[in-house]
Amino acid sequence: VIMDGQTLEPKKIVGTRGTTVDTQEYHPEPRVAAIVASHKHPEFIVNVKETGKIMLVNYEDLDNLSITNIDAARFLHDGGWDSSMRYFLT
Repeated sequence: VIMDGQTLEPKKIVGTRGTTVDTQEYHPEPRVAAIVASHKHPEFIVNVKETGKIMLVNYEDLDNLSITNIDAARFLHDGGWDSSMRYFLT
């Protein structure tokens, strides 16, 4: 859920449901392990545990969200920026 920072009013809801990365079973509510904002771009990095997806969510235009999915391993956990703030490690 993308919310207005002042009022906490929901602005956009984006689902994370999908299939698990290893057994390809449908998962209705995969857990989100991390949501981290970029320091340089209007983007969130979202790690979705069971589906093994890393989502790059560009929120510059809320009516036309641009979401890039990167396949990864199951059970993603938290991550963080390197010292240069250029790379995000997950």
